[in-house]
Amino acid sequence: MFLALALAASVGVGAGCGGKPKKEKTIKDNKPKGPTADEVLVQARASVAAGDIDEANAAYIKAYGIEPRFEIVAERVQMLIDHKRPDAAVAVANEYYEANPTDAKGSHLYANALIANGDFSVALGVTEELIALDDNDAGAHEKRGRALVLGERVAEGIEELRRAVSLDAQNGAYLVELGSALHRAGMVDEAALQLRTAIKLEPENWRALMLLGLALRDQAELQEAEVFLRQAAKLGKDSRPWFELGIVQAKRGDDLGAEESLAKAIAMEPNNELYQYAYGEVLRFGKKYDEAIEAYRIAAEHDPPHPKAAAKLGLALAQSSRSGEAEIYLTEAIRNDPSNQFNYFNLGFVYNESGKMAQAKGMFEKFLQLADKSDGDRPRAQACFNQLKKSTKKKCDFN
Repeated sequence: MFLALALAASVGVGAGCGGKPKKEKTIKDNKPKGPTADEVLVQARASVAAGDIDEANAAYIKAYGIEPRFEIVAERVQMLIDHKRPDAAVAVANEYYEANPTDAKGSHLYANALIANGDFSVALGVTEELIALDDNDAGAHEKRGRALVLGERVAEGIEELRRAVSLDAQNGAYLVELGSALHRAGMVDEAALQLRTAIKLEPENWRALMLLGLALRDQAELQEAEVFLRQAAKLGKDSRPWFELGIVQAKRGDDLGAEESLAKAIAMEPNNELYQYAYGEVLRFGKKYDEAIEAYRIAAEHDPPHPKAAAKLGLALAQSSRSGEAEIYLTEAIRNDPSNQFNYFNLGFVYNESGKMAQAKGMFEKFLQLADKSDGDRPRAQACFNQLKKSTKKKCDFN
């Protein structure tokens, strides 16, 4: 008994006096190291705002690597479309589509990217898959409608877009696409009605405002058209509303306003040959020949060039009292592009103004051989040719 108590006491003393204390368990920190996907997305959006699309794209890739969410892919694809990289958008969307064959969201994303890239037949195949799964999928009908319209099957596209609107009448974007297709088909009055309804649903939809402005322009309601185009230009970040506004202002006789609006369009998209050509026209009408010549030159040297730019450059040279340069330039332009009728017409004008009536007659004759019967310059060319055919002693009157 004594021995048992002694042993018990001995164990108790040893534990309390000099024994090693037990180690406490440490709780591991399971928080992920580095930024979260949402933090990287903030960086991506900042890069987009700064115009660094390559850096933004890399950030979207990093964010998706951290957390593979569909929303990240969708935002990246839209960013690429918005910044004129539709081929890259298709590649990104296709990768998600192939990896997630049962995800309808991925099919919608891929179809939209294909449409943006002009791959309309492939897009139609993807939308057919979606409609086969759910005939009441309004988004699938809308995308199918857009692909048909842009693929020049406008009547079929309108029917698909009507179906989309019937399934989701409160979707302003669907109404905008229907209005756009109707306008394209020449159904301007109905297009304007659909676009007005879209604007009631989405008052700040710049594209709806722009398209309504264009419909009103075609209804000869130029003053109201200018109001909507100005709103579109101020709300959107796209160059086209400024361009269309400039064209309407020119039609209304507001040359200074047109010049200002077209200059804004060019500042946003300087390599657009159509914008440069229109800007050259407004400048030439305002007798700002040097500036007009530069705008025409950019349009003429674009790949592909604007078909009328070289001819109008030659005309601007002649109107600025540089007839010798104009002759040389237009002669070279004809040598480089002998099937372009506009160069013949304007070289005819230059020859006529220089008193070289026989050469002018030959140029007008060549223009009449090449020009379409609906060409607006045919009456003047025909009148000058007839006059010069009778006598080459008197200049043709272009007024």
